[in-house]
Amino acid sequence: MKIDTILIIDDEIDVCILLRNYLMKKNKKADFATNLKDGVEKFIKMKPDLLILDHNIANEYGTENISTFKKLNKSSVVVIISAASAIRQEALKKGADFFIEKPLTYSSLSNTLKK
Repeated sequence: MKIDTILIIDDEIDVCILLRNYLMKKNKKADFATNLKDGVEKFIKMKPDLLILDHNIANEYGTENISTFKKLNKSSVVVIISAASAIRQEALKKGADFFIEKPLTYSSLSNTLKK
């Protein structure tokens, strides 16, 4: 599967901007949202090939919403990002395709895109 469009949902705007800029330099169409409500709206409009979803978004958990995103677009690849490596198995059980531990590195993101 070719990944061309990517949506980032993370409440840390600096993370969103850095990721978006990096992905755009890789000729990807990338956008972001800083909360789940806006993220769902953008996801519906954008139908991204890849969703980068933070586990802990303000007072909500991205892992609790994986099934919602999968129902909206079954072909989207979902990557959970989190500093809490202990939730890796939970995220994968709930339907995440990949898990990347924070702090993110460009190489970990690039390797995930290749997979």
